[in-house]
Amino acid sequence: MINNFRHACIAVKNLDKALKFYRNLLGLKVSKILTVKGAYPEKALGIKGIVLTYVKMRCPGQSKKSPPLFELHYWKNPKIAPNAGFNHISFTVRKIDSFYKKLSGLGVQFISEPVASSDGNTKICFCYDPEDNLIEFIEEIKGI
Repeated sequence: MINNFRHACIAVKNLDKALKFYRNLLGLKVSKILTVKGAYPEKALGIKGIVLTYVKMRCPGQSKKSPPLFELHYWKNPKIAPNAGFNHISFTVRKIDSFYKKLSGLGVQFISEPVASSDGNTKICFCYDPEDNLIEFIEEIKGI
């Protein structure tokens, strides 16, 4: 099943203001800033035309060997951005294809089957919990 908690994410309306708060005021460290678009995020999230910038952040004392535990998501497209605030939680899993088939067979509603990232390092899929909270599952395919 689940190996580890991976991260929590919030959607923000203004990335510059959010970075000033979380990085400059709270002291979180930016690990990586990425913009994703095209077939990979469109299939994984079920939304056409996605342009999403996300910022992976670590606490000052967090090991660089562990995945960043906090993310900011800034939606450039769709133009009607999701509500700012909680976006999703994420868990690392092994054998995501089997994991997906098992949960799907038990009635869990997924947005898509597992999708390989553009760089080939991970496979992801998203589902909703019974309260419609978004959950992401990630399998690390290559050492990141």
